[in-house]
Amino acid sequence: MGRHFRRVLFSTLFFMVLTIPVGAESFSKDQLREEAISYLELLDQARFAEAWQVMSPIFRAIETRTQWHNRQQAIRAAYGALEFREFFLIEYRDHYILSPDGEYIIVQFKSSFQHKAATTETIVLDCSTSTECSIREYIIR
Repeated sequence: MGRHFRRVLFSTLFFMVLTIPVGAESFSKDQLREEAISYLELLDQARFAEAWQVMSPIFRAIETRTQWHNRQQAIRAAYGALEFREFFLIEYRDHYILSPDGEYIIVQFKSSFQHKAATTETIVLDCSTSTECSIREYIIR
């Protein structure tokens, strides 16, 4: 094989490896749960700027940082301090509202706050575009 051919072959194979989708199912449930818990801890500690930075680009395009920050502050002030949080479920999806088809993972917790006894916290992870998931959405009900 010629030197040029080997370079082209190596470059092609390298590019193919980089573009192979990881697959949401390849992440362990423990890993996904821990990623969601780490994000919730940022919110619990009112570290909203850091929490905003790990949101997916799609989320940041839909909602401004100021809108999101104000909403999180208002919710946390109204609900009060976290009393407990318990893991509930993990669900895999190939679509999510206002998002292109991809690989999304829903992680839910049953939670209780000082002024809101029964809530469900939902973290939607977007695992479509890289080897790591980003936070697509945080919903508290």
